[in-house]
Formats: sequence, C-alpha cells, structure tokens
Amino acid sequence: MRLRKSEILLVLLFSSAAVISAQTDSTVKKPKEPLRFFSWSDPHSPTKATIYSAILPGLGQAYNRKWVKVPIVYATMGTAAWFMLDQRQKMRDLNKGFKAAYALNPDTTIDVNLISRRDNHRRMRDFGILALTGIYALQIIDATVDAHFYKLNIDQDLSAQFRPSPSRFLTFTYRF
Repeated sequence: MRLRKSEILLVLLFSSAAVISAQTDSTVKKPKEPLRFFSWSDPHSPTKATIYSAILPGLGQAYNRKWVKVPIVYATMGTAAWFMLDQRQKMRDLNKGFKAAYALNPDTTIDVNLISRRDNHRRMRDFGILALTGIYALQIIDATVDAHFYKLNIDQDLSAQFRPSPSRFLTFTYRF
C-alpha cells in the first residue's frame, strides 16, 4: 500500500495542528465578570452555607433552600433574646431600688429575699445569653450539615417486612 503525496501532506497538516498554538494578545483585556454574592447556579458549597449562616442567622438555611427553617431560627433566637432582656431589666430595676434605698439612708438593711430575687434574675439572664449563643451555633451547624447532604438522593426503596413463613416462625426481608 502506497501513500500518495497528498495523503502524507494531509496527515502531516493535521498532526502539526495539534502542536501549533496561537499567541495570545496580552494588550486586550477581558471584561471582568460581575461579583456575585448569592447565585443559585453555583455548585452547592457547605463552606458558603456556613459563612452565610454565621454572617446573618437564617441565611445559610435560605442558601440550602430550607425556607421553613428560617422563621424557626428567628423565632427561637427572638424568644431567647426577649427572655434575656426581660431578666436583665428586672435585675436592673431591683438594683435601682437598692441604690435608691442606700442613697436615702446608708445604714439601710435590704431584705435577703430581694437580694436572692436579684441573683435569680441575674442567673436567668445568664441562661438566656447561653441559650441565644447555643441557638446561634446550632443554626450554623444545621446549615453546614444540610449543605453537606444537599444532593443526597433518598428516593431509594429501603423497605423491610416481616412475613410469616410456613417452615419458620417469622422471616425478616429487606431490600436495598
């Protein structure tokens, strides 16, 4: 089998095309892509969900498209914040009463029950702060875990059945 000159020339042309590369013009600038903060077309990232949720509570859940969780996050954080602020105000009111009593008469003795009430309000205020901090941390963890399982397919048939068997008392059957 003899190759013709035109066939050899064609093979050399195509094989050299893979090796030859054009130079790029460094003076021509490409237009910059606009900065996108929040885009649904990007691949889903647990890091983004964590950062969004840390910046603004509930934003990580919105990024994961778990819209039902956003009001739950705000309701629980709002409840904890209201409780903490309420206990703080009650504690401050009792402290103002103590200061007013001491201002009138430095030898005033204050009832032990009032002091224990103030300490109880302080303790409850501290629990409110801990609850608010815990809820904030839990919503960040929730957004991160949800983002990790975002593309998990749970539509498989994972059924289990108990059937009576003629030879045995009970048979356990499962399918994946």
